Amino acid sequence: MAYNMPSRASQLLRQLSAADFYAQDLKLFLDTHPDDEKALELYREAVKQTEACRCAFENEFYPLRASCAGKDCGWDWLSGQWIL
Repeated sequence: MAYNMPSRASQLLRQLSAADFYAQDLKLFLDTHPDDEKALELYREAVKQTEACRCAFENEFYPLRASCAGKDCGWDWLSGQWIL
C-alpha cells in the first residue's frame, strides 16, 4: 500500500496473503489430483486459515470484501470506521 500502515496491519495482510496463496496452490494441485485425500485435507485447513486471517484483519482494521462492508455490516464508508 502507498501509505504507512501500522505494523500489525501489515503483518496480518502478509499472513493472509501467504495463507491464500497456499490455498490456491493446493486448489491447483487438486485440479490434477482430485483423489488425493491428504491434499484435500490440507486444502480445507488452508481455507480455514485464510478465513481466520481475513477475519482477524477485518475485525481489527477495515473490510477487505464488499460483502463485509456497509451499514448492515457495521462499516461506515464515509467515516472509514466501524459503527459501534
